[in-house]
Amino acid sequence: MTATTSHEPMAGGGLRSDDEDMMLIDAYLDHLRRAGRTDETIRGRREILYRLNRTLPYGVGATSRAELSRWLYRDEWSRNTKYTYYMCLKSFYGFAFAPKDPWLSGPDPTEDMEPVTAPRGVPRPVTDEQLRRILTEAAEPYRTWATLAAYQGLRCIEISRLDREHVTEQQLIVVRGKGNRPRVHDTDPYVWAAIKDLPAGPVARTPDGQRATTFHVSSFAANHFRRRLHMPGVSLHRLRHWLGVTLQREYRDIRVTQGALGHVSLQSTQVYTDATAEQQRQARAMLPRLGQ
Repeated sequence: MTATTSHEPMAGGGLRSDDEDMMLIDAYLDHLRRAGRTDETIRGRREILYRLNRTLPYGVGATSRAELSRWLYRDEWSRNTKYTYYMCLKSFYGFAFAPKDPWLSGPDPTEDMEPVTAPRGVPRPVTDEQLRRILTEAAEPYRTWATLAAYQGLRCIEISRLDREHVTEQQLIVVRGKGNRPRVHDTDPYVWAAIKDLPAGPVARTPDGQRATTFHVSSFAANHFRRRLHMPGVSLHRLRHWLGVTLQREYRDIRVTQGALGHVSLQSTQVYTDATAEQQRQARAMLPRLGQ
């Protein structure tokens, strides 16, 4: 790489360039685009790498395993955050040190780092009463977005990408779901009632009529639930959790729950099969009391 700005000294007497680091990050992001990664993934990786580049003493192009470990394994970060950052580091440095046409020379600093495994999620569904209030008291468009999350299992990114043309009374097409994978659902009657009279184009729009981003859908809905309905901590994703928990409890078929939520792997759906605290209490209450 050719330096275009002044250099700073780095350990061992070498030199580094801020522009070189930014060129490397931009090349990596272009690599993700060519690989078909979503805009949300690319934006998230960019934010992580820009922050990392500012934090490291000599930038992302001249760092060591020890420096990356000190940055990653800090106590104040949750396991989920560490896992997200770890996967970003492995992907980024795997690109930078690729055997064919590498950007950097020397050993990959992430090669021997202790792996961070994905945390097992725990569903946090809204209650039936919370959902009832949202569906009867929330203002539009948040009521429609909530209906799509609770009765169709759509993620915020899928709500933001949904067009009116993707929905008929019989079928709802998720053209690009998580990981850009398409899928088709039978349209829930509640969803059809909420969608059928909307104009063509994006179902989720900003106040000026533009397509709403994933962030807009997620944050504006949560803000409405908190401020107008006095439900702090309630999000559209928790309405999606309500669908998973309710389907699994009532129908008890993990494959049905998997399809409704659009999970590729059963491992993602497995969390909805865990017994609730109330179910455990009921089960214990049925045990014979042999010591009495």
